[in-house]
Amino acid sequence: YRVPYLKTVFYDPLVQAFGVTNTEVGTMMSVYSLTKTILYIPAGILVDRFDNRKMLVFSMVMLAVLTFVYALIPSLMVIYILYGLMAVSNVIFWTAFVKAVRMFGSAKEQGSVFGYSEGIRAVASLVINFIALGMYAKLELTSGTPLSGVLYLYGGIYLVMGVAIWFLIPSGTGNEDGHHATFRDYVNVLKVPAVWIVSLLVMCCYSVQVASEYTTPYLSNVMLMSAATAGVVATIRSYGVGLFAAPIIGKITDKVKVPYSTSVIILLALEIVTTAILLILPGDPSVLVVCIIAILAFASFMYALRGVYYATLGEAGVPLAMTGTATGIISVIGYLPDTFMNLLIGDKLDKYPGAAGYKYIFMYMIGFAVAGIVIAVIINRIGKKNAAKAAE
Repeated sequence: YRVPYLKTVFYDPLVQAFGVTNTEVGTMMSVYSLTKTILYIPAGILVDRFDNRKMLVFSMVMLAVLTFVYALIPSLMVIYILYGLMAVSNVIFWTAFVKAVRMFGSAKEQGSVFGYSEGIRAVASLVINFIALGMYAKLELTSGTPLSGVLYLYGGIYLVMGVAIWFLIPSGTGNEDGHHATFRDYVNVLKVPAVWIVSLLVMCCYSVQVASEYTTPYLSNVMLMSAATAGVVATIRSYGVGLFAAPIIGKITDKVKVPYSTSVIILLALEIVTTAILLILPGDPSVLVVCIIAILAFASFMYALRGVYYATLGEAGVPLAMTGTATGIISVIGYLPDTFMNLLIGDKLDKYPGAAGYKYIFMYMIGFAVAGIVIAVIINRIGKKNAAKAAE
């Protein structure tokens, strides 16, 4: 995901290297996300029927080739095509990856297996991004296109991963029991109101997350940090904070034993507070330290929220037997903000240069967080009604 989401850490270098506008960066992400949205369900069905190891290797090699082409600094139209093809590669990878992780443990070991997977991914992302940032800072002094070097690094890592997967991942479809999800399963799940409610909750939470990624160019454009230093803060925000926030908040939630929807409400409220601080602060480097603290505090609440909002499925009334298929539907709907938020924000940044454009972003974040709280309250009430019925 590092290459299609290059803007998360290397926003300004991306804009400078390709000579694109904020709106055009948003269009790249919209092409990527829309393609993923269209492919998620059919990809999940197709991956069930092919050797898992081969699908993973294919996706890695494909992404490596696309990254090497990207490193050549092609035209904008070629970039749009690359983002569409990267979406194909990543959808294949993600659906096969989840299955591969499940194959590494028994039914009773799934929590531990997925937990280790998330931890390893977070640590690997931290290390690789810091190496990439160091490479960018060094190449910036000697090369006219330092971002190309970073992309070649990522492409090389994808190739190495493809080889490693071939030797380390067991062969097989992962469906030895003969069960395959069908389109009928998805149609049945779409008839469950609770699935739509949770989907809207995830959509609101993810909209806030997508908008928060623009704190990286905010630090460099408004707070006048160097691109490399802003990238370091972005890496800590995107990966470092997540290593600790989700597990700690998860433990607290389990010990206090409050409904998951209540945790969502509290975390969204805290997101609103930290975003309001960014909104109120003047766009001046003199408040840089306060700005960084607010951004990292927001990130801790955001990652804690990511570990909780899917847990509202049961509270909302989604049957346990539908969990897998429901998660697929929720992923399609919940992550739709990638198709429109980047375009919306890019347009505002182009129309209102400097701090003014970012004020709109912070207002969007607060607005979607408020909408998320409203939906979480609805889930909370549904949960109480379901609990009361079960007690009768």
